[in-house]
Amino acid sequence: MAQHGLSRDGLSSVAVRRDLLFGTALCTSDLSLQPLRRAILKNCNLVTAEYEMKWDVIGADPHRPDYSASDRLVAFAADNGLAVHGHTLWWHEAVPAAWREGSDRRFEEAALRHLETTVARYAGRLHSWDVINEPLDSSQGRGDGLRRSRFLHALGPDYLATAFRRAADLDPAALLVLNEMGLEYAHPEAETKRRMMLRLLERELARGTPIGCLGIQSHLTALEQPREHPQLRAFLREIERMGLAVMITELDVSDHLCPRDRTRRDAIVADTYRAYLDLVLAEGAVRAVSTWGLSDGSTWLNGFRPRADGAPQRPLLHDRAFRRKPAWHAVKDAFGHAPDRPVSGA
Repeated sequence: MAQHGLSRDGLSSVAVRRDLLFGTALCTSDLSLQPLRRAILKNCNLVTAEYEMKWDVIGADPHRPDYSASDRLVAFAADNGLAVHGHTLWWHEAVPAAWREGSDRRFEEAALRHLETTVARYAGRLHSWDVINEPLDSSQGRGDGLRRSRFLHALGPDYLATAFRRAADLDPAALLVLNEMGLEYAHPEAETKRRMMLRLLERELARGTPIGCLGIQSHLTALEQPREHPQLRAFLREIERMGLAVMITELDVSDHLCPRDRTRRDAIVADTYRAYLDLVLAEGAVRAVSTWGLSDGSTWLNGFRPRADGAPQRPLLHDRAFRRKPAWHAVKDAFGHAPDRPVSGA
């Protein structure tokens, strides 16, 4: 694994001893917040573009793509020795307004133009790309499990192979990731999705689609995520058997079911982080862990899954004042106790 920027007293310095990257998602606006900037540089050797690399941001004006924000993020990473995980080239929820309707041919041309221009712009500068985000929806009745999206409608089920092959042609050094939500849960719908994902990967790999890694988002819920999860463990072993890496791409822990008391909440959230990472890091395929933010002050969960009592969520590793929480120490302990793994070379 390439040695990226390390701090002396942070999570990345512990993670790298296990040949792991640790990172977080951020926006370029975050770079002006000095406490957050310091926390990122102290703890991370990987950063993910939270919004700025999505097609609907870059291509909001269909006649003039805007890469200024993503350029700033990539420059910040390069200046500070951080790897960059690109998020995301094709996602059904990030289609610009100009391309949500109209002919399939014009949509296909626009989607390929965006992918090719974006990958070429950053070729050789990114560690990895979420090439396709959230391709599966087991509730929509297709035998292959594919989500009924604009990409599927315009390009057909071969759209995954098309995207990965073009990305591989343009940036052969980048780790190409298929990123998915809901694979980590314990309910029957998640097991169905895991089975569908295995079939999709077997099918695509058999035809030579250059998928190198499965991204498991890992938006967890405290008091619902099991400590022991044999189905997930078996799934991870199947992914490793296929020769694929795994990245934990969007880790956080919702506390909306937890009691209001902060001390109890923080302890439950920390225990969820520790148990989950103990499980996934026991499997050799995991190469990186990234949280969806570092500080409770910027979590998306207050809008997406607010607590019934109105209290702000506390799902991340630092509080709003950027003080380390029990979750930070839980992640550090999980990295410290993770088994040694073969050096990946990526």
